[in-house]
Amino acid sequence: MTEMEKQLLSALESLQTGYEQQQQAWQDSYSSLQHMFEATSQALAHSDRVCQHLSSQVDSLRAQVESLSRSVSRLMR
Repeated sequence: MTEMEKQLLSALESLQTGYEQQQQAWQDSYSSLQHMFEATSQALAHSDRVCQHLSSQVDSLRAQVESLSRSVSRLMR
């Protein structure tokens, strides 16, 4: 093998190693993003359930206040 061939082989091996490292970095990044997406989706679903529960509580409290207001109005007459 000539010196030129050795240099070309070394350059190709270096390129292949760099490519493999970059591919692994992309795969790691994708996996990390996928995990973050799943965690965010779960947190959003939980927040949605909490918001719906709070909205239900607000509706219930509004009905109670309206009922109390009517009762007070009747008592004040």
